[in-house]
Amino acid sequence: MIHKQEIVHKHYRKLLVLYPQTFKEQLGESMEQTFQDLWNEKQRTKKDLLGFVLWTFIETTIGIFREHLLLISIGDIMQTMLKAIRSLALLSLLLILPFMIMEVVNRRNFNEGFPISLFVIMWLLPVLFILTGMPILRNVRAGNSVLVKPVILLIKVVFLILIVWFWGILLIDQMPCFLGVPNCD
Repeated sequence: MIHKQEIVHKHYRKLLVLYPQTFKEQLGESMEQTFQDLWNEKQRTKKDLLGFVLWTFIETTIGIFREHLLLISIGDIMQTMLKAIRSLALLSLLLILPFMIMEVVNRRNFNEGFPISLFVIMWLLPVLFILTGMPILRNVRAGNSVLVKPVILLIKVVFLILIVWFWGILLIDQMPCFLGVPNCD
């Protein structure tokens, strides 16, 4: 039981590392302590530890997404450009990570290579989506009219729809492979 506890805490610490630096410095240690306290409480009361761990990891991952989106959407654009790109890349990676894990777990018995190009495309599409959509969102938040340049807005919206459509089609097409269906391609 102690071995499982150490493994879970190690993975939780690794998950906390994905938070933005300032957030991690301010709240990382207290989040880790809270997780430890809740773990001990669940263990003492003989409650479902697996459900607790899954829910905590999901909730923490959502918090990471939220903090990175907040980091991207506020602040001086020139100062945070590199951080924003890094955050975009991380958010996109977190989005495709479950599918990568499914691919590795469910296809390990098949003698085939890892589809790197598929995951590069699946990673790149959300990055392009956010890069295209963020200026529109910033204008709306600033109270500016998005209809100042309607043709450019229309092109951006069509591009966003195409990105979502292509990503969805790609996901639907590859889902049998992610689930481990033999001869899925």
